[in-house]
Amino acid sequence: MSELTLANCLSLFKLDMGITHNLRDTLFINLIEASFKELEKMGIDFTNETAEDVQLIVDYSAWSYRKRQEDVGLPRNLQFKIHNRVIQKVGASDA
Repeated sequence: MSELTLANCLSLFKLDMGITHNLRDTLFINLIEASFKELEKMGIDFTNETAEDVQLIVDYSAWSYRKRQEDVGLPRNLQFKIHNRVIQKVGASDA
């Protein structure tokens, strides 16, 4: 993930969470990078780093942060986004 993408993800993540200070930025950066790696392991290709990619990383990171102390499944909207991205990758490689 490029530094610019990471900075964009961090900014959007903090807006989503309603956080304006920098006290937990190290934690948030680590969470975003871990989410990025997790999504890659699921089969998502982030080579183009589009706005959709950034939003997916932010949404997944926000879900991970909010639900870190609960045993809650992934929301359907995130499941659909991830599934569609994996299918999109497979469809592109078959063409």
